[in-house]
Amino acid sequence: MPQLDAQDTFRLFGGENPPQAVFLCGEDSLTVAKLEQKILKKLTDGGDLADTVFDGQELDLDRLLDACASSPMFQPYNVIIIRDFSPDAVSPSQWDILAETFRTLPPRVVVIVSMRSLPVYEVKRGTPQILPKYKKITALFEKEGVLCICAKKDAITLGRAIMERAKRHGSDISRELAEELANRCLCDTTLVMGEMDKLLACANGEPITAEMLDALTAKLPDADVFQMARAVVAGRGADALQSLEMLTAKSEDSKTILGILSILSGNFIDLYRAKTAMAGGIAQERAAEEFGYPKNRAFAMKNAYRDCRSMGIAQLRTCIRILRDTDKACKSSRTPPRLLLEQAIVRMLRVDKNGNEY
Repeated sequence: MPQLDAQDTFRLFGGENPPQAVFLCGEDSLTVAKLEQKILKKLTDGGDLADTVFDGQELDLDRLLDACASSPMFQPYNVIIIRDFSPDAVSPSQWDILAETFRTLPPRVVVIVSMRSLPVYEVKRGTPQILPKYKKITALFEKEGVLCICAKKDAITLGRAIMERAKRHGSDISRELAEELANRCLCDTTLVMGEMDKLLACANGEPITAEMLDALTAKLPDADVFQMARAVVAGRGADALQSLEMLTAKSEDSKTILGILSILSGNFIDLYRAKTAMAGGIAQERAAEEFGYPKNRAFAMKNAYRDCRSMGIAQLRTCIRILRDTDKACKSSRTPPRLLLEQAIVRMLRVDKNGNEY
């Protein structure tokens, strides 16, 4: 079965023979979590014994195999959920057993792999490219069941959802403000819903105004985060931390930090692409075209060509890894997100050109 989006995936569960193997992933982690719950509700009564959940980071294979072999007793379906599966959690020999188990599930047994926080792909030229470590399992689910990709929505689509939610709560928001909120949240549904909670509480049934938006939601201008990235690249630690102070002056909650991390990671990916293109003797204009940058973002490649000269490829790769790990920690750790980002900036400042942290 080809890759499907969330809506088409859920439709498959409306019949008598739903898919038995489903892999949910995507940039829109809130949609992944909600789709998991919608499928569970569709297949069961939602009670305490409705499903069996496994931690994909530390997978108990024997227990999982037993669960997959069990017929449903108190529910129409035996639903097994594996959250944030890590291929490193199983050995090559165990993988063969696991793959065969997923291929031969008994009737009325459904396995859902739900990637709520771990990235499974990166977007290149507008198309999801599965990361190497996940190619084997995604290919298995695409062949034997469903591979569902919950892509990030654009500002127009998300703006409509914001307007609908405001209406359901007896409030109102203009299309322009709704799209402005979506852009401020980097079109991240999780961030948008958190900001809407604050705005709806403040509005208390009245229309949401531009003044409320400015007072309650944090602006994350790309230009300010870009200045932070330039400071890190240049080794100016004080300037980088000062930029962080300015960006978090109004709010330093997890939503704000995740937004900063998203833009900062994008800046470093631009730098990495520029560095690899320069190493291959590719001109800036061609690199922007090859990497699928739209014309209104070609300036990002131009800036990256200018700024990447002082850094090594291995150095940039390590910085991107640090940002990735920080994003994951912000979503799963109890450590304050602001502290995690400060630590990431300091770590990046201490990475040498060979990619080693000192």
